[in-house]
Amino acid sequence: MECMSYKLIERVEGSTRVLVPKRAKRALFYNPRMELCRDIDIAALAAFTNHSKSKSNSSSSTMVYVDALAGTGVRGVRVANELGLQVVLNDLSRGAYEVINRNVKLNGIEERTSIYNEDANVLLHRNRCRYDIVDIDPFGSPVPYLDSLSQSVKKLIMVTATDTAPLCGAHTGGLRKYAAKPLNTEYHKEMATRILLGRVTRDLCRHDRAIQPLLCYSWSHFVRLIARVERGAKRADECMKRLGFILHCFSCGNRYAIHCSELQDMNMRTRCEICGAKIRIAGPLYLSPIKDNSFCKHVYEELRMRQLGKKREAQKIVATCMSELDIPFYYDYHEICKALKISPPSIHFLIERLNDSGFRASRTHFSDTGFKTEAKMEEVKEILRR
Repeated sequence: MECMSYKLIERVEGSTRVLVPKRAKRALFYNPRMELCRDIDIAALAAFTNHSKSKSNSSSSTMVYVDALAGTGVRGVRVANELGLQVVLNDLSRGAYEVINRNVKLNGIEERTSIYNEDANVLLHRNRCRYDIVDIDPFGSPVPYLDSLSQSVKKLIMVTATDTAPLCGAHTGGLRKYAAKPLNTEYHKEMATRILLGRVTRDLCRHDRAIQPLLCYSWSHFVRLIARVERGAKRADECMKRLGFILHCFSCGNRYAIHCSELQDMNMRTRCEICGAKIRIAGPLYLSPIKDNSFCKHVYEELRMRQLGKKREAQKIVATCMSELDIPFYYDYHEICKALKISPPSIHFLIERLNDSGFRASRTHFSDTGFKTEAKMEEVKEILRR
């Protein structure tokens, strides 16, 4: 099968059949590694829409979901086919537009879908406050689309970033793209997630909208945000209070977070309280919880009930997110043990030691060797030395 000289093959994701390019093309993009993300999205959207229906005691109104950068339309076609939502699919590429049409027909969901072939910002600006759910999944940074997203969404945003290098401080560009300074620390994946959340928060708040993160995570090469949207200037003001900075000492590893309201004290904290070295500052970024445990439980249950290609991996991510402490950074115990020149214990043993010493501790989905705890760096080191 061909479309505008692109060779297409058929794949199955969830219960949906889709035509995708045999080889990845920028103008007709399909990433099989993102099936994991799409499986979580299906479960998350099911959890969100089911909760919204039960809250309103109505099943008559169907939410409208828009995938503004749809590519081959895989995610949106799955949403229409597996969840029965009204779906708007859009892509600027003519080749992608043609494949989307074919995928819609292949699954018999023409009545539930509208398909466009235009610039994503034009589509979203033209239909302000029309879409219940807006999904932005670009190749690279979502920043060029955040203003139009902020004005067109009513209930839920879903945002992806794949330019993780500038987000986590590995490359330059974080300040330029996200108006925030990242630091390349061992908890760089969480820093990337929270800097992206901070940028999204500021964009929505400019339009008197607040966000409430439901499930935000980083996996492989991408960051994914799923957040409820609330309207009102007061809610937006309260949301802005969740932003702040992380202060990190690269000499001893000490780190802590401060909110923007504490900025007046920053000039007194230029030196590490542990070793006296200069403190580096990251932010502004989102400091409050980046997931809702009740929502995550519903997502996990939806994953359990569905036939999905990446079910096991998706369940592991969501389950770990549920148990994570709401602390805006984590420690890497291999790095700490290396600095102490000791052999690392198992992470389960370390968490038990921390708990026995009176500190809450948990694993984190961001890293297999990462853990979160209320203990300070020196307290963690002391426990590891025992």
